[in-house]
Amino acid sequence: MKQKTRRLSITMKILIPASMIIIALCLALGINSYKRTASGFIAMGVEEADMASSIAVDVIDGDLAAELIASGEEEGEAYQTLLTAMRTAQEDCGIAFLYLLYTDGSKVYYGVDTDATQGHRKLGEEFEESYEELADVFAGNAYVQDYIDSTEDGDLISVYKPVKDSSGKVVGVLGSDYDASGVSARLTAVLVQTIIISLICLVVAILVLNIVVMSILKSLRTVDTKIYDIVHSEGDLTKKLEIRSGDEMELIAGNVNGLLEHIRGIMLKIADNAGQINGSAKSVVSSLSSASGSITDISATMEEMSAAMEETNASLGQVNESIQNIYNEIGEISERAVEGKNSSADTMKKAEEVYKNAGTEQERARVLAREMAEAVNEKILRSKAVEEISGLTDNIINITDQTNLLALNASIEAARAGEAGKGFVVVADEIGKLASNSAEAAIQIQQVSAEVVEAVNELAMKAEEMLAFLDETAMQGYEKLLSTSRDYRTDVGDMNKRMQDFANESEHLRENIDSIKVAVEDVNLAVEESAKGVAYVAQMAVDLTANVGSIGQEANTNMDVAIRLNEEVGKFKLQ
Repeated sequence: MKQKTRRLSITMKILIPASMIIIALCLALGINSYKRTASGFIAMGVEEADMASSIAVDVIDGDLAAELIASGEEEGEAYQTLLTAMRTAQEDCGIAFLYLLYTDGSKVYYGVDTDATQGHRKLGEEFEESYEELADVFAGNAYVQDYIDSTEDGDLISVYKPVKDSSGKVVGVLGSDYDASGVSARLTAVLVQTIIISLICLVVAILVLNIVVMSILKSLRTVDTKIYDIVHSEGDLTKKLEIRSGDEMELIAGNVNGLLEHIRGIMLKIADNAGQINGSAKSVVSSLSSASGSITDISATMEEMSAAMEETNASLGQVNESIQNIYNEIGEISERAVEGKNSSADTMKKAEEVYKNAGTEQERARVLAREMAEAVNEKILRSKAVEEISGLTDNIINITDQTNLLALNASIEAARAGEAGKGFVVVADEIGKLASNSAEAAIQIQQVSAEVVEAVNELAMKAEEMLAFLDETAMQGYEKLLSTSRDYRTDVGDMNKRMQDFANESEHLRENIDSIKVAVEDVNLAVEESAKGVAYVAQMAVDLTANVGSIGQEANTNMDVAIRLNEEVGKFKLQ
């Protein structure tokens, strides 16, 4: 039973995009053709409107139009003459609306309107358009609309041309709304024809495309039918596709025939190889049966060697453990020796620092004692200046005695003077009191200065005793400290040397034990690796036995596969 396509068929895959392309082309061509035709018709209608407006403006008398505009009388002869001439031109030229316009410079007004309906404009009525839009026409330039304007009055093309009098002056503008309904009708007819032609071209193109696709699919169906017959011909690979279409289908058929020939060659090789596999599998099964017994003997021998190696490995483990204990103890001794060496070195450094610091402090104490003695002597010399205060106070006492004597004499002289000397008596009394107070202060200063001099003398004696103490006791103490630190440094240096020798001997012993330990570990590792190798070989022998069994089973399986391959190949007709 033939299968159906799951999604779109080849026909739809070709027809759908091709039809869309054809539709797009037809639309593009139709729209382009219509636009070109419409442009030509509109240009022709504009030309007709311009020609009709030119004919109409030629029948208008400019001087008469100027007279009408100047009089403003709609009932006059000039108005009727112009109206008659314009209506005649309107009917002859196919103009829908014709009207004469004039301006006062700011607005545009109707002059003559040919419309006979209710929409008729009277003379002087304002025009719908502004003056600015028609200013160029009033200046003498014609205006022709280049498109068809669709209004409620029909399809129109407006033309404005200036009206001039005999002197060439523009007196007004003739407005012409040309009837373009004929042009619009022709455009509509062209549009309908374009649509019809496009549809016909589309249908014809789709039909031609469908015929071409059907012819291609016919050849494809022929190839599909032939392939289907080959597939369901019960393995007959000798059949061939016989197609003589002269196109790609014939090439496809040739390639399918080549593929069938290639498959037949593969099947022949499979049949030949299946026979060889069958014979080789039988030989492998026989060889594996004889090798299985030998592998079993090797496996038993390897297991015995593995047990012996494990016992040797256990003994070496005990030896290694004992050496490890000795190594650890010697390591601890070596570490303690190193610690003692480091401690003695630190002690030696501290003794050296004590010795250096003692010398430095002794020299510093000597300098400080010298500086202190100089400073004390200098201060004592300065303190002796206090003794001068005593002489100064004696002078003050002498001055106060003389002041008292002068105050007494002043009081006597003031008493002699009577009333005139009373004020002077008060002053003399105050001077006497001041002298008495100064004498008392001088006496107190003498007492204080005497006490200060006595204290300074005592301080000098104590300073001399302190300097003697520093020179005798402190310096002797520093000398003893230097001697003691020197001896201590020598003793610590000897101890440090002994600890250094002990640490070096401990390290040398540790290195020897370390070498022994490494050698024992290497032996232990070698024995362990040998035991593992023997165990691995034993396990490999066991695995090999199992693998030989598996290979035998696989060989039997290959024999079965070879038999089934021969049976499957036999289903095909190869010759």
